[in-house]
Amino acid sequence: AVLAAVTMVGSGLAALAQDDIKRVLAYSTAGQLGYMTGALAVGDRGAAVFHLLSHGAFKALLFLAAGVVI
Repeated sequence: AVLAAVTMVGSGLAALAQDDIKRVLAYSTAGQLGYMTGALAVGDRGAAVFHLLSHGAFKALLFLAAGVVI
């Protein structure tokens, strides 16, 4: 659970330092993986899998939208 928290906070801080929107989205994905790891750490496998699937779908759409904006 500690590693999950470090991943969440560290990737969030790293995202704040970025100027490129695609890099911000990539660091956001790393942070979300921390949330998924946290769900697994407390034993909620279903929440982790649901988060993985929904995050994958929405992040793909965000990357497509970021490509249009740039």
